[in-house]
Amino acid sequence: MQAIVTDGDGEIWAEDRERPEPDPGEVLVRVRAVGICGSDLGLIQGEGPPWAKWPIVPGHEVCAEVVELGENVEDLSVGDRVAQHGFVFCGRCSACRDGRYYQCDEIQEIGFTIDGGYREFEAVPAYTLTSLPDDISDLEATQIDSAGCTLHALQRVSTRFTDTAAVLGPGSLGLFGVQLLERRGIDDIVLTGIHDERLAAGRELGADATIDITEEDPVEWIRTYTDSRGVDLALEAAGAGDVVNTCLEIAADQGDVVLTGIFDEEKSINPNQVIVKELNVVGGVTAAHAVEQVIALFQREELTVDGIVTHEFDLEDYEAAIDTVRERRDGVIKAVLRP
Repeated sequence: MQAIVTDGDGEIWAEDRERPEPDPGEVLVRVRAVGICGSDLGLIQGEGPPWAKWPIVPGHEVCAEVVELGENVEDLSVGDRVAQHGFVFCGRCSACRDGRYYQCDEIQEIGFTIDGGYREFEAVPAYTLTSLPDDISDLEATQIDSAGCTLHALQRVSTRFTDTAAVLGPGSLGLFGVQLLERRGIDDIVLTGIHDERLAAGRELGADATIDITEEDPVEWIRTYTDSRGVDLALEAAGAGDVVNTCLEIAADQGDVVLTGIFDEEKSINPNQVIVKELNVVGGVTAAHAVEQVIALFQREELTVDGIVTHEFDLEDYEAAIDTVRERRDGVIKAVLRP
């Protein structure tokens, strides 16, 4: 089979490898589609979560088909289409026993420490796979993890119908954030970022207003827009620049700040914003416990990938795909590889 590999030094290449065999408790799947996440681009450059390892086959936004079952696998069948949620955990430590498997003492993650979906076949633990209904498309399946990450983070705060919200970052996390906030009945949603096509997608998906931060100061704009009150909820979905301080500045007194983007370096903040405003600041790092909920949202057409998944490439065209996403060519928002 073909696999795409990176050593974290900015290079990525194709290798011919033997098709893996499933161990007991594992499932061999054929990858049908895999999303190119911004964290995959970071991985190629040597960035990633603290547990990342190289060389590695990237890819954690996977839709696949079951090909072979390892011993002791009973909940899946050959031919099932599945979505992958890539945390591999011990099940014994205090975090696992508390349901926080994504903070396991021995955490591993498919696409970061275990070879991921930029290849034709994977052998992965059965518990990382969720069977898909027929009415969930391959493209929707690749985005369950992205949408779930945003949903998991938002579930850590409460919202009201009268709230105002700002979403900072019009990538897939932010665009799913716009949809999820609208489904919660948020009265007014502002989306900030760059690139006209991404902001336009945000308006189509439910943003009431958009700010191009290359043309407007988002802090001053939102102060004017809210009569100096600020927004009740600031959802950070960019993982870049000074966006955290922007969230702290635009949040209203006793507002919520939700951080979902992964940054490639440490950031300085003004803690007085948190203290004086009595802000509630939370983070979210995973789609934990949200996979089934996202599937249901797609089934009810309360979430869509339309306007988010914009490009598809054959696996053999991985270089063009990576370059397109990295350089944001041709209006790309999210691209998918098809092995």
